[in-house]
Amino acid sequence: GTSMSMATVLSMAVSNFKTCVLLFFLVARASACSNLLVSVGASLNGTIVAYNADSTTLFGSLGLYPAADHAPGTMREVWDWDSSRYLGKIPEASHTYNVVGNINEHGLIIAETTFGGLPELDGHDHGHLIDYGSLIWITLQRAKTAREAIKLIDSLCTQFGYASDGESFAIADTTEVWLMEIMSKGNETGIVWVASRVPEGYITATANQARTTTWNHSDPDNVMFAKDVVTFAQSRGLYPAAAKPEDFSFSDVYDPIVWTSTRFSATRVWSLLNPLSNNSLDGYLDFVMGKNLTHRMPLMVKAATRLTVEDVMRAMRTHNEKTWFDNTGAVRPDVGAESGATPYRTRPLVWTYNNTQYVNERTVATQQSAWAFVAHSRSWLPAPIAALLWFAPDDSGSAARIPVYGCINRLPPAFADKYGQVPGAGVPYGPDADAYHMSLDSAFWIWNLVGNIFQHHHNAELLPLLHETLDRYQSDLSASTAEADEYIAKLWSTDPEQAVLYATNFVVTAGQYMAQEWLQFWMFLFSRTRDGGILSAPALPVCSEGQTTACTARPIPSLAEAGYTQDWYGRIVAENGEHYRVPAQAASTDARTQAHMARKLEVMSGKQRGKSFGA
Repeated sequence: GTSMSMATVLSMAVSNFKTCVLLFFLVARASACSNLLVSVGASLNGTIVAYNADSTTLFGSLGLYPAADHAPGTMREVWDWDSSRYLGKIPEASHTYNVVGNINEHGLIIAETTFGGLPELDGHDHGHLIDYGSLIWITLQRAKTAREAIKLIDSLCTQFGYASDGESFAIADTTEVWLMEIMSKGNETGIVWVASRVPEGYITATANQARTTTWNHSDPDNVMFAKDVVTFAQSRGLYPAAAKPEDFSFSDVYDPIVWTSTRFSATRVWSLLNPLSNNSLDGYLDFVMGKNLTHRMPLMVKAATRLTVEDVMRAMRTHNEKTWFDNTGAVRPDVGAESGATPYRTRPLVWTYNNTQYVNERTVATQQSAWAFVAHSRSWLPAPIAALLWFAPDDSGSAARIPVYGCINRLPPAFADKYGQVPGAGVPYGPDADAYHMSLDSAFWIWNLVGNIFQHHHNAELLPLLHETLDRYQSDLSASTAEADEYIAKLWSTDPEQAVLYATNFVVTAGQYMAQEWLQFWMFLFSRTRDGGILSAPALPVCSEGQTTACTARPIPSLAEAGYTQDWYGRIVAENGEHYRVPAQAASTDARTQAHMARKLEVMSGKQRGKSFGA
């Protein structure tokens, strides 16, 4: 084929940006994530927060911030999570809590999804000191409860400035789950925000679009908000000065619905919430499809049944299957699904053909994920093990998860990172790997190897095996973790130090075990699907000493040629049938010639004798 020069590629990129700037504004974020929030009353396992951190350039690793005391005057460096650039320093707290990944030793969980919002209020490049990523980990180090976290986020941004743009935070402790949506003030210090508690028995989800509209201004038990959330908008001419505060819609003002808000964001919210709420959102399909931008879904929905952590994990694996947005070819013919009925598509999300724009579906599970977790916080356990993070690198659709407690003081080396998501979270025993440099000592790269096998041709054949394997490992790890919960809880009452040691050893052992198991799983998958075929165990055993019949001298695996589906072959015939067609006379020759042709085919295919040419 022909190759394009770098100048041509850059020219095309600039051209596409100019014509698609509005369309790409929402989706071209470094952290285009999806969250699912489950209240205690909608759960069998405490509060639950699920998070897919979607970015191809991030390294999927666990960070560790050990609990520490800090002398007066100690300063903390702040580095922007997305760009990994230095922002400045802020005073450190006198004591910081132990933080592992997105949980801490008090049962607090924080996840996020970026919605961007109005460009004129972007907080980047104004000298502000705290970005949204650092805000998560600083808050986890300083807050014990969700309500404390919400107030601290406001305080930190007011004091030091917010160096990002619109963000939705999922914040949970052992008893409550909150959705906090914040917007930067551009060159002004501080944020405007609204935080809503998820009612008992209810669930909600977010995915790169602010979802808070109007709210009850007189219900502090269930809604908190910035004092100037309305007046700031009025001062910027974004909301009429004479309009009622009660009519103010956070999303409509700070992150108005555009077409991409529906097709790329609302689809994920809908595909998560609808099946878990007895299809309560069926009537909003026109909104999700982008045909009626005013028919917005409710912020919260009542769960049809109380959910388990495993239920939530399965929800986070989905790709719009069996819905209007199903792109596997099951609902409608789709050449993009390839012959393996894959839901995965090569990016970009928006592409152009003959000056017309088209889209790829944006699914909950995506190959672009850096990592994913399902975390739950349990009020019946001691605070240090209340929060349990089920963590996985890479795509949640194909990723096995490991259990991680918030109190541990050492990470499984395979899941660690010498650099850290931000400086301070790295550990020296992490593998020599990052998002660009590969190592088989790194879980991130092992999980990517497994995930990549399921993205294309063999998706349909191997998907049942994948789900069976994921469920089996999860069942075993859940049982082991339940035993560990009980043992650590008893040990904590008499010897907290030994309890932390046991929890740490349990997590490290589980993590290293899964790294080895998942590497073996990839080797199994790769060896069985190499070169486009499906290989299975040899039909005959290797001969033992002295044996010469019903055996072979070396292992010879069985081969099934996977081929393509009939629909796929139909497309080939429709486009190039005459080019590939076998002449009629070649298939209707005498038996001897046909056998000779069949043998030729076997030889040229590099396989053992099999079916005749015309079979």
